[in-house]
Amino acid sequence: MKSQRRKIELSAVLIILFAVTLPGHSGYAQQTYWQRQADPQMVVIPVRSMQDITSDLENAIVVKQLAMSRNSQAVARLRAIAGSIEDREALIKDLERRRDAAKDDNHKSEETSLRIESKANEEAIKLLERLRDLRKAEIDEAKVEEERADLNIRVFQLESELQGKRGEYSWQSGGSRIELTHNTAYKVISELEVELLQLQMDLAKSTQELASKQKDVVNRRTKLHEAQQELGI
Repeated sequence: MKSQRRKIELSAVLIILFAVTLPGHSGYAQQTYWQRQADPQMVVIPVRSMQDITSDLENAIVVKQLAMSRNSQAVARLRAIAGSIEDREALIKDLERRRDAAKDDNHKSEETSLRIESKANEEAIKLLERLRDLRKAEIDEAKVEEERADLNIRVFQLESELQGKRGEYSWQSGGSRIELTHNTAYKVISELEVELLQLQMDLAKSTQELASKQKDVVNRRTKLHEAQQELGI
C-alpha cells in the first residue's frame, strides 16, 4: 500500500512538471513528445548516452563481484577467529588442570608459572572476542555492500530501458499515428521514470546504511587497535 502511494505521488509530480510550462510557450502543444522531453525545463531524469549507461552498468557488476568476494573473505576470517577462541579455551582448561596438579604436589613455582600463562590466555581470548565481533560487523558491512551493488545494477538496467524507450518513441513520432504514439510514449516512459526514481531512492537509503556500517567497522578497528597497543601487542 505504501509503495503504491509512493508511485501515485511520483506520477503526480511528473504530471505537474509536464504541465507547468504549457501556458507560457506558444506552439508548445504542437511539439512532439520527444521534443517536450528534450526541453531542459521538463526532463526530470537526465538523458544519457547508452554508452555511458552501459559503462556504469559494467562497473556496477564488477563492484558486485568485489562485494561478494569481501563477504566470503569476512566469513572465512570469522571462522578462523572462532577456531582460535576454541583452541585458547581448550588450552586454559589444560593449564588449569596442570596447575591444580602442581598445587597438590606443592610445586609453587610451577603453579605460579601456569597461573600466569592461564591469565595471559584469558586476556588473549578477550581480544579475540572483540576481534570476532569486528569480523561479524565486517560481514554485516559486506552484506549491505552487496545489496547496494544489486540495487545499483538494477538502477542502470532500468535507466538503459528508459533511454531505449525514449529513443524508440522519438523515432516513431514521425509516423502517421502520431497522437497514439504520444499517448503511449507518455504512459510507458512516465511509468519507467517512476520506477527508476523509486530505485534511486532505495539506492540512496542503502548508501546511507552502508556508510553507517562502514563507520561502525572503523570504530571497532580503532578501539581494538588501541587495546592491542595497551597490551604491547
